[in-house]
Amino acid sequence: MKKVIIKTDGGALKNPGRAVSAFVIECNDELVCIHSEYIGETTNNVAEYKAVIMSLKYVKERYKNAKFVLQSDSQLVVRQLSGDYKVKAKNLFPLWQEAKDLVEKLKVEVRWVPREENKVADFLVGIIRRGKSGQDL
Repeated sequence: MKKVIIKTDGGALKNPGRAVSAFVIECNDELVCIHSEYIGETTNNVAEYKAVIMSLKYVKERYKNAKFVLQSDSQLVVRQLSGDYKVKAKNLFPLWQEAKDLVEKLKVEVRWVPREENKVADFLVGIIRRGKSGQDL
């Protein structure tokens, strides 16, 4: 059985602000996908959830009969998806529901990781959020 590791991150400049969602996919310890996407003006939490949703849709289409592990440095997202925290923000509820449905359908193990263990996804968020010169957009 294939083991698919999904690393996600999202962030907004100034929160809310210019936001990016990103994910990295590894299959059997090989890097297979790096994706980042500007998602418009929104909050960090929305960007985090959109990263989770985009990544799970990506693996759902490409991997059958795999063991999925989602890693995120967002304690809020991980704890909400695990049921430890309730979703109080009305704007996050539909995103949580979509992410939760995908997690359950794919039987994804959701883990919190420190930011240091999520460097590539974090880097991808930073690259698009900032201009080519490194200045804030």
